[in-house]
Amino acid sequence: MSDIIIGAGITGLSYGYFTKRPFILFEASDSAGGLCRSLKEDGFTFDCSGHFVHIKNPEIKKIIEKITGRKLLTVKRNASIYLKNYFIPFPFQANLYYLGEKEKKECVDGIKKRKNIKISSDMPFIKWSQAMFGNGITKYFMQPYNEKLWNYDLNKLTAAWTAPFVPKPSAESIIESAYSRNKTDYGYNSAFYYPDINGCGQITDAFYGQLKNRVIKNAKAKEIDFKNKTVFVNGKYYFYERLISTQPLFELIKNLKNAPQNIKKEAEKLKWTSVRCVNLGIKCKKELPENIKDRHWIYLPEKKYTFYRAGIYSNVSKKLAPSGCYSLYVEFSGKNNVYPDCSDIIKQLQSAGIIGNDDKILTANIIDMPYAYVIFDKNRQKALDAITDFLNSNSIYSIGRYGAWEYSFIEKNITDAKNLAAKLDII
Repeated sequence: MSDIIIGAGITGLSYGYFTKRPFILFEASDSAGGLCRSLKEDGFTFDCSGHFVHIKNPEIKKIIEKITGRKLLTVKRNASIYLKNYFIPFPFQANLYYLGEKEKKECVDGIKKRKNIKISSDMPFIKWSQAMFGNGITKYFMQPYNEKLWNYDLNKLTAAWTAPFVPKPSAESIIESAYSRNKTDYGYNSAFYYPDINGCGQITDAFYGQLKNRVIKNAKAKEIDFKNKTVFVNGKYYFYERLISTQPLFELIKNLKNAPQNIKKEAEKLKWTSVRCVNLGIKCKKELPENIKDRHWIYLPEKKYTFYRAGIYSNVSKKLAPSGCYSLYVEFSGKNNVYPDCSDIIKQLQSAGIIGNDDKILTANIIDMPYAYVIFDKNRQKALDAITDFLNSNSIYSIGRYGAWEYSFIEKNITDAKNLAAKLDII
């Protein structure tokens, strides 16, 4: 009896690559890669938003380079926050030097006047930010940016997601950064890797190439009978010994036949943020706009911009755009798989100096990501523990960013798949 894997994204493909057990992999769409795929239009290569490879374990880098047969580019991050017509290098809290004098003073005073309280990841994010960084930094960046990103009440969002994604310099370093340029690299992504050609999809394409004889596309798992260990796909029942699911955890529970009521109720507590990514391929009239030269992505906390981040693919790799052109991804936050209107995106990008007024849009596409960011609230961990215990006791293993219902990245997805494969191979 074979195992069954659901989902041919980076996690499902990685698990298939590492496991020694026989398996069938079902992919609901007509292409492999999930949100790590790339698409080509009019000479441009686009990803599903900014998918960069953050690697700390050299073994994972070796695996990617082995399977793709190519070396990864090493890129030193150049990211900024655009606020009140200033560009502040990321992270905001370590680069107060670049602020106006009024904002700088508020941020420094906020650090000095922080309340002496115990800081915990279980705290509401807004309280955590005020305790960690003070009222000024929270006011100018942490609150407005995260309100746009998460599209969720920051008094209900906990700080459990912040490690390792939010750099936490010392108070002394933060204050010092107001009076002299910071020279320290902060954050898990201060340097990152990226495929030299074909976008991030080169990685999932390579994994798929190893497994394609065992991958069935256009095959959506509509019913999972955990008691009889069957999956109903395209009018046929498939038996499995173990089921490895990388679909969003909420969807997995919906697909379970006769799931216990308590598990259904726990799944209903799970919340998420949806994201719309607009990809743009642009021809320069003269040269690259000054505001995006050498920058990889820009955070925009101000409400006058309806998108929260814009990234410049072609600054990561020139091969992603034709000569004389540049390419962008622009991200909008939605809720419950409902997305905001983005019809005035060009005017907004021009007003921020991200697109030149005389530059020509050659191509555009929209990629909607229903489950983009998992909401960390007071219900998440309890619900996740109950659901995971139930699934594992029935030989179902839900992994990956959305399967494990977490905020993760490519290296962790590959590592978790590798570790689970090693564990299950010996059971």
